[in-house]
Amino acid sequence: MDATMTRLSETTEHGAIDGDASTYLEEMLVGELPAPARLAPATDQSIEVELVGPHLRLAGTVELGRFRRLSDFLNSHDGLIELRDCTVLRRNGEATKVTAQSIWVSPVEVTLIGEPAPLPIPVMPEFRINKRSEPLIVVTPGHTLSGNVFIPQDGTLGAFVESNDPRFIPMSDMRTRSLADRRIITRYPFAMLNRRHIVATTPLPPNMAPGRRVL
Repeated sequence: MDATMTRLSETTEHGAIDGDASTYLEEMLVGELPAPARLAPATDQSIEVELVGPHLRLAGTVELGRFRRLSDFLNSHDGLIELRDCTVLRRNGEATKVTAQSIWVSPVEVTLIGEPAPLPIPVMPEFRINKRSEPLIVVTPGHTLSGNVFIPQDGTLGAFVESNDPRFIPMSDMRTRSLADRRIITRYPFAMLNRRHIVATTPLPPNMAPGRRVL
């Protein structure tokens, strides 16, 4: 993955640097790419997601297996993640002609995994932990974003931010803006943020409203 990302960030023949992998992948096509057959019918454990990194954006489905929530799956999974029935997206979210039955992605290189249409999952009372939401602004290698994180009622935001766990942080009402093209703004009702991609973060100031003006 690291070698691939290095090649995709090289200078083009016109002397400009374009970090959008979809441009390079589409240039590899020499004809119409047949639509791939679905690997298997969707199950109750299949969820639609978008994977977004500094140079690559993908849409597809993830099989959660024995897990009930995306957060549990991501923070318990080791190795590459298989994204099924996948479409490579342009930086602005527009679908390209590049599709695949499966693409394996390193979660280390993924900045966020968004659920465009998350399903409510009931929590048993004995497993419920009282939490409060805290609005944050976050800077990553490819984006600025805002959203709400959830910390234990008696916890502190500082301790939550400084911790190494969980590796992926659940966030609601996430709004992202691309650093490569500030016109590109994407919203996710729910998304998982890769803690390792956080360059800087701060609580959302009271005099700043989340949304277009923040990002």
